[in-house]
Amino acid sequence: MLWGIVASPHTTTRIKQVESRVGRTFNLVYRFHDVQDTIPSALEKQSVAAGKILHLTIDSRDYSSTDTAAVSWTDVAAGNYDSSLTAEAKGIASLHVPVFVTFDHEANLSRRQQLGSPADFVAAWRHVHNLFGQAGASNAVWTWVMAGAADNLDRAAALWPGNSYVDWIGWDVYNGSGCSSNRIDPSKFRTFAESMGVFFSWLQHTGPTVGIDIRKPLMISEAASIVYPTAPNLTASWYAAIPSVLKAHPQVKAITLWDNQGSTSGCNYTFDSVPSVLSAVTAAGQEAPVANAMRVGNRPDR
Repeated sequence: MLWGIVASPHTTTRIKQVESRVGRTFNLVYRFHDVQDTIPSALEKQSVAAGKILHLTIDSRDYSSTDTAAVSWTDVAAGNYDSSLTAEAKGIASLHVPVFVTFDHEANLSRRQQLGSPADFVAAWRHVHNLFGQAGASNAVWTWVMAGAADNLDRAAALWPGNSYVDWIGWDVYNGSGCSSNRIDPSKFRTFAESMGVFFSWLQHTGPTVGIDIRKPLMISEAASIVYPTAPNLTASWYAAIPSVLKAHPQVKAITLWDNQGSTSGCNYTFDSVPSVLSAVTAAGQEAPVANAMRVGNRPDR
């Protein structure tokens, strides 16, 4: 499977630093763009040259604006950003290797409802998908990414773009334990198995009822546990369990570690900042199935 990373800062130097600390390379690099970015960036070109695979999210956003609703799904579907999106598609095509592509990751978060209705999202996803095809980006591997926490699942089903528009299915797996409210509570600890199982169970039971082909390959697009200042061994146990849990779920073909801060200052997910946690990640990276890098061809789902 693919062992990925989101590093902070997003630089080649930082990724190499983390790789040196964990004693192995990462196969996958996850990066984020808005609908008007330059793709590929210098880092992304360097990553591909080094043999890594990219996962690129293109968010319905203008990152230079403080207005998080400035780019609506209706705007995207109507073609208002076709020029910049076409340029992004051609940039991805120019890499001549498979690239995982996600339009607006975590669209089922409650705050994303300001961008439009589920039908608007589906229309925007399909429009971007078709636009990429017209621009020659046949190397794009379309990866639908949802937020994996239980309170987001009631919105996920209506956001499914359709089996012909999605190659892989992804979701985020976090053990936050109240960090977003700056009240980290070790009693709220959830194991990796519990954390990843919420969306996985939803997919298996609800997915077929809304037409999702659950045989598609799966990706955990972001994975991290809060670092407990008073109980770092809890955090370490979360990462240590990853290989054994994924060994029981061979349909999961990729996992990306979030070595970064969370969305609030109280959420520290930087796994290489604490020796015991770093040791757990290092050990996990040497175990099967994580240690066995998957070969990705033009169609990773085949």
